[in-house]
Amino acid sequence: MDAPRVAVVLVGQNPTPALLSSLTLPVDQLLLVCSDGTLPVARRVAEAVGRAARDRSVRVLSVGADPHDPDGVTGLLDTVRRALGGRPWYLDYTGGTKVMSVAAALHHERSLPAAASAWRFYLDSHSDLLRTADPASPDHPVSCRGVDLRTLAGVHGASWLSDRDPEPVRRFLRGGDPALAAAYPNLPESERNGIAAEAQVLSHLRRLLGGRPDTEVLGSRRVADPYRPGGSVADFDILVRHRHRVLCVEAKTRAEDVVARAGWTVAKARRVFGGATLVLFVYSGPVVDDLRTRVTAYNPALTARHVHVWNLDALTARVTSFEAVRDAFFPSLTDTPPPPAVPAVLPQAAAPPTDPSGHQAPGPPHRHPGPQDGPLLVTPLGGSRLGALAALHAHRPARALVLPSRQSLRGRVREAAAGALRAAERPDAPPADAATLRSEGYRDRVRLAADPVDGYDSGAVQRAVQGWIAQERDGDQPVVVDITTGTKAMSLGLARAALGSGACATYQLPRDRAVVCLTHGRRELDGRARIDWSLVLSGYAPLAASLDREVTGPAREQVDLELLDLAGSALGAAASGPVSVWWDVSLADPEGFLTAQERPALVLTFDDRAVGLAAPARRRRRSADGPLREVSPGAWAQSVFAATTHLNVRCDVAGAVVALTRPGRDVSRAGELVDWIAQPSPGHAAPAGGLRFGEPLYPLVVEVDPAVGVDPTGPLSTDVSGL
Repeated sequence: MDAPRVAVVLVGQNPTPALLSSLTLPVDQLLLVCSDGTLPVARRVAEAVGRAARDRSVRVLSVGADPHDPDGVTGLLDTVRRALGGRPWYLDYTGGTKVMSVAAALHHERSLPAAASAWRFYLDSHSDLLRTADPASPDHPVSCRGVDLRTLAGVHGASWLSDRDPEPVRRFLRGGDPALAAAYPNLPESERNGIAAEAQVLSHLRRLLGGRPDTEVLGSRRVADPYRPGGSVADFDILVRHRHRVLCVEAKTRAEDVVARAGWTVAKARRVFGGATLVLFVYSGPVVDDLRTRVTAYNPALTARHVHVWNLDALTARVTSFEAVRDAFFPSLTDTPPPPAVPAVLPQAAAPPTDPSGHQAPGPPHRHPGPQDGPLLVTPLGGSRLGALAALHAHRPARALVLPSRQSLRGRVREAAAGALRAAERPDAPPADAATLRSEGYRDRVRLAADPVDGYDSGAVQRAVQGWIAQERDGDQPVVVDITTGTKAMSLGLARAALGSGACATYQLPRDRAVVCLTHGRRELDGRARIDWSLVLSGYAPLAASLDREVTGPAREQVDLELLDLAGSALGAAASGPVSVWWDVSLADPEGFLTAQERPALVLTFDDRAVGLAAPARRRRRSADGPLREVSPGAWAQSVFAATTHLNVRCDVAGAVVALTRPGRDVSRAGELVDWIAQPSPGHAAPAGGLRFGEPLYPLVVEVDPAVGVDPTGPLSTDVSGL
């Protein structure tokens, strides 16, 4: 069979992987497959590919409104297969939801010969390679032909207001400080120093990188504001691109400005260019030895992996070549050879799934097993423990294997899983301690795999899971394999293990309290999972009284305690079911409170749902004994988004964040910036009740006037227990 000339590329919320794959695979025709919610993203990718690669046609196809419907994916790809008339096709399953990716990969596997795994790819963002599903086939370095900074911004829905460097910077580059002073004699000294610092960094980087292939250095660019025509929503001092990775450079004259601006700079950089983005701060003042540490202390998420901090003199003295720039800021992008040729001929026969002994695998059960069938369960463990705990509740297995990856948080997981299983089977029983879980046999029904799996090796995942099923299965005992958590490759390995064992592969829909079986379709869950939130909410403790009583000292001015207590009381009073309230204990830390605005100060839990309340103060401190300073709308929005990301890591779609603010002139602008960073799906609008789950990275901004109180018809009066 000849090599394919057609590629199907899945597109999700992040457009960069689809763009790179579309430019790398050697085809004449591209089919970009998305859901209705990501049609605008896919269309932007199609436009970018059309400009960069005129040798191929591009078409956008949607699987429909539900990106979690495996039948929609399979049906669309089956239409593609018939239209191709037996001709082969590449598949990149990096984008889209887990269900889209797994369903597409399994369809590709069934539709083509066994060795066609060499034509099935996903993008490894660590190595920037398109990795094949065939371990014997070479991976492909991604192509960046036709990619520039404008293209990368464009696929993320951003554009510049102007393509020229600002006039003051151009004056300084041509004639130094005298030329700048002559053109702008009344310019304040602070502004003149800032322009000089920016121009010096820009000149240095252009001298080192100018003329290099796949490299750009642009001066200051302002991003067009989608809410206010002619206005700017963000700006960058200097932009550097090498291949598809971007370095956003900010030049400052004062070291303290680095700390204050780091969070917002990272947020806007990732919004405009995606995850393959780093930020570099260059300051021209005296050297501050612990400045890098101060940035991390202010916001622990701003690690050296994402934010670089250099003094101007050190940068110009030590970074003196293209190789030095690349090694310092683009270490994964070393020079690589051209992509190897793809296999031209493949064997025709497709091998059916087999069990570990090499025998043909049994077919799936005629119906989806319920809790009454006592199934075996395999559930992965990711950065959030919620997925594994919810799987125990959903399937109530006779025995379960919790499979961690190398990135998983494993502490107390076995006891928590046993407790979740007991709570599902005995909902009226009081919570049990570790001794009770052991004596009642629940702990023995849950096993935590001794060795973590490589989340990028689908074959290793498949072998580990099939081996455990073969060892533990009792006759025709039904088996359920959960594919919700982990990388796409890990989910594919789990799904293939299910196929090879005659098991059901399922994906959780926490927003709807349902699961989707790739074989039997959707099934609603019975009841609500009882979550051990102490395991999920690390850094939080139960709140016994009001937050106003717990927090003392300068921490009281870092977040708006009055709004938090008002909102927490209102949500708790509106709930028809049990509610627990947790508070961020760093507010009681003499130094740690300085980062409290980057996290939800309160988290209210309702069975299997969590609502985080964030209220960053509009005037706050940068040091424990420092003065109160006004906070810009951008900095406030960044803190809200940081708090949203913080809860998302722990709760995924089972969590939602409400950002609280007082009435004032900056309310609408801060809300616009939150909306711009979060990038809600098209048509996003809060329902009548206000609160909803399913878009965990979209915080809801709510205005509260303490003099009036909480609106009894507003989102803070929602009965979350009923959602």
